[in-house]
Amino acid sequence: MTKSTKGNLHVVEEIYNQIPAFTDVFSEDTFYIFVAIFVSCTIMVAFVLSKFVTIKPVE
Repeated sequence: MTKSTKGNLHVVEEIYNQIPAFTDVFSEDTFYIFVAIFVSCTIMVAFVLSKFVTIKPVE
């Protein structure tokens, strides 16, 4: 490995160590709550956008 590659790998490892693990962020209950809220918000956004965006067929 070259010196540049080792340096880049070190930077990637440092960034990876700064990001919390999935289990540090969510417990099982909070994950399900997050998914329920995310799905609800996605459905609401799709509903609101469907009122303002119309798709016209190409002729």
